[in-house]
Amino acid sequence: MKALVPDNILLSLKSGTIEPFYLFYGPEEFWIELVLDEIKRRLIPDSVKDFNLEILYSDEVTAAEVLNRARTVPFMSPRRLIIVRRAEQYSKSDRELFLSYMDKPLESTCIIWVSGAAESKDPFFVRCRESGRAVNFKKLTQGQAFGWMHKRAEELGIRIDSEAGAFLYQMVGSSLGDLYSELEKVSARFPQSRIGMEQIKDSAAFSRLFTVFDLVDHVFRKDALHALETLHRLFEIQGRDPTAILGILGMVARQIRLICRAKKNKEAAELRKLPPYVIEKCITQGKLWEEKELGYALSRIYDADGLIRTGSQGDLVLEHLVVQLCRPLN
Repeated sequence: MKALVPDNILLSLKSGTIEPFYLFYGPEEFWIELVLDEIKRRLIPDSVKDFNLEILYSDEVTAAEVLNRARTVPFMSPRRLIIVRRAEQYSKSDRELFLSYMDKPLESTCIIWVSGAAESKDPFFVRCRESGRAVNFKKLTQGQAFGWMHKRAEELGIRIDSEAGAFLYQMVGSSLGDLYSELEKVSARFPQSRIGMEQIKDSAAFSRLFTVFDLVDHVFRKDALHALETLHRLFEIQGRDPTAILGILGMVARQIRLICRAKKNKEAAELRKLPPYVIEKCITQGKLWEEKELGYALSRIYDADGLIRTGSQGDLVLEHLVVQLCRPLN
C-alpha cells in the first residue's frame, strides 16, 4: 500500500475517523505542523488538553515510556493524543517495541510518530505503510503547490483565482509557510472574498513590488517629478533606515535586470518563472530604453549601493539616483 497524502488525514478528521497510530514523515515541516494543529483541535477539547495531549521527544523520552503513556486511558475525554517528535532517532530495538505495540494498540489513544525521513526497508516504516498509516509530507511541485494554496485558501474562507495564485507563488517562492502566511494576510484584509490580482496587489506584502514597477515606469519615461513622488511612497512603506533603503535599491536593480533579459530574450528561463503580468511589464518597459541606457542605470545603481554601504544618507542617495536616471543620456 502506498503512503497516504496529508489531505487524507484531514478528510478522515472531518468524518470523525482517526486511527490509533500514524507515522508522519517528509521534508515539509510546516505542512506537518498544520495538520498536527488540526488534529489537536478536532481530537482533544481545550478543557482537557492538559490531561490528554502529550508532545514527546526521542532524545528525552524512551520508547518504553512512550508506550507506557500510550496505554494510559483518557481523562474526561474519549481520546488521548501523543505526538512523538524526532522518531528517526530511536534505535532499532526501540522501533521493535513500537512494532509490538502496533499489534494491539489502545484504541482510545492516537500516537503520531513524526520523522524527518523514513527508510523504505525499515520494518517500522513498512508496517506503518502497509497498514495505511504512513503519511508522506513530500516537497510539492509547482502544480501541487497551486492545489495546496487553493485548499488552504478555502479553509481560510477565501477563494483565490488561478492567476492570483500563480502570482503569489512566483513572488513568495515555494515555502509553504510563507505562502500560508500571505494567504492569512489576504484573508484578514478581504474576508469571505474571491481573491484576484487586484486584491493580491493591494496587500501590504506586494504594495512594495507594484510601487517599484511604478517607479521604474516613471524613470523610463524621464518623469522625475512622479518618480520622486513614487520613491517617497516607497519610503513610507519601507522606511528610511539603511536596510530598507538597500532593499528598495535592490528591488529596482532586480527589475532593471529583468528588463535587460526581456529585451535580449523574451523566452529567458528566469522570465518563464514569472507571472504573465510581470513579463509583460518587463517587455513594455524594455521598449522605452536602449541597452546602453540600461547599462548606465545598473552602473549608477552599483555606485549608489556603494555610497549607502559606506555611510552616506540613503534617502538622499536614492533621490539623486532617480534624478540622474531621468535625465537624457548624452
